[in-house]
Amino acid sequence: MTGVLKKVVSGCVFEVFSPLYLQKMPLVVDDTQVGNVDSVKSLLARFPHFKESAADLCSQPVRTLGTDRVLYVNQREYAATGPSDDVVQFIGSEDATTCHIAVLRHTGCGVSCVAHFDGTGTREGIRGMMGYVGELSHNCTEGRLELHLVGGFCDDRCMSEQLTVELIEEFNRVKDNIYLKTACVSELNNVVKGKVHWPIIYGLAVDVRSGEIFPAKFTDKGPDQALRHARSYTGKHEMLNIYDPTKQELNIGPFQYRQFHDAHSWLEQPDHIILKYLSTSPLVEPPDFVENTRAALKFLLEHPHPGETVFPGGRGKVYRRNTAGQWELAQDS
Repeated sequence: MTGVLKKVVSGCVFEVFSPLYLQKMPLVVDDTQVGNVDSVKSLLARFPHFKESAADLCSQPVRTLGTDRVLYVNQREYAATGPSDDVVQFIGSEDATTCHIAVLRHTGCGVSCVAHFDGTGTREGIRGMMGYVGELSHNCTEGRLELHLVGGFCDDRCMSEQLTVELIEEFNRVKDNIYLKTACVSELNNVVKGKVHWPIIYGLAVDVRSGEIFPAKFTDKGPDQALRHARSYTGKHEMLNIYDPTKQELNIGPFQYRQFHDAHSWLEQPDHIILKYLSTSPLVEPPDFVENTRAALKFLLEHPHPGETVFPGGRGKVYRRNTAGQWELAQDS
């Protein structure tokens, strides 16, 4: 990197790293390098078929997933497994407005990884998921890496398109060729209802065994939701790998966070104020956004020192599937 440039996307200005760093550009569509992309329009100008494929994905019915064989990934998390995993068949995420959900899959052995990006820790998150997919698929002699990007919409602050461009740039920086198969992002995932722009797809899942991706919603998002949401309000930008497929364990932490001193004041605010100031897209958030935010803020107040009360002895929280298929805190956690 040699500095920071200003870039304009749909009339919005934001900072990006100098493209002098972009040497390999391994992100490809069919046999053509994607190269530098400064907007969704420029992507479509070179690869117009993404408009049709995004419309096809958006037209699919939303499938509801429950507890059985489902691994849910929160914001700033990722997880991966392969087809031989007998406790996880579906990996997915939801509640993406300006956020993007990425699915990276190795076609040779079926190892699939899902990440939920919100614009923080993007580079490290991509490197983490690439490294982990590589580790899980190192014995594969055939196949290739395929990428699906879904999320965002035409939000007023252009945050969605900024993230779209950032993700494409960062995937261009990795060492391995990646084949971009789906780009249902920003304006391609947008619908206007009552003069308000909305995302069409909020949630996405992949069937690890078949490789199918589909719009999804989740009735069970796994354990420790307040703790996992709380990271977003404490300056913790790391993307966490939450699953160990060799042990079939869901791992939360350990991690530290700094105190959120305004949590008490925010909890005293009415719902519409929390929605207005703590959301990137207050007009189109899912109905449980305020409830989840309040739960996260209460958790921060109750656990200002997580090393002592949440992760004593520096141990993370480990969950395994019980006979009912639910995540249960391990006895040795």
